[in-house]
Amino acid sequence: MDNIVARASSLGLRVAYRNLGRRNGELTRGGLIVVNYSKPVVVQRCTIAHEMGHWHYGHDWTRDHDRARDERQADLYAAKLLISPLEYALAEQVVGPHPTPLARELGVTPQLVRVWQENMAGSVPVARSA
Repeated sequence: MDNIVARASSLGLRVAYRNLGRRNGELTRGGLIVVNYSKPVVVQRCTIAHEMGHWHYGHDWTRDHDRARDERQADLYAAKLLISPLEYALAEQVVGPHPTPLARELGVTPQLVRVWQENMAGSVPVARSA
């Protein structure tokens, strides 16, 4: 968790923890990522990466925007940040291609695994057997 918080900090973002009810997190205009401390650590980590994606793309909810596109972009940013092609290939060899066991193996949410699979499948190294 410290690594992702340090990464956010390197972008000029700050991270704070609050009880947000059912929501996982949010990004404020001032560069503050608020994370729901009542969620599992894996969800918190993925939420920080997702909010970093919103920051990276300059998403602005004060004006009209394509919410679905913005969420896809932020999810893909998070998936690329948290899942390396090599780690994915090794995890898939161990548990197969289903998102839920892969997510457990990779320490991310099934949603990020699905996004990664949909967008990054061509970047998975071919595993060679001995």
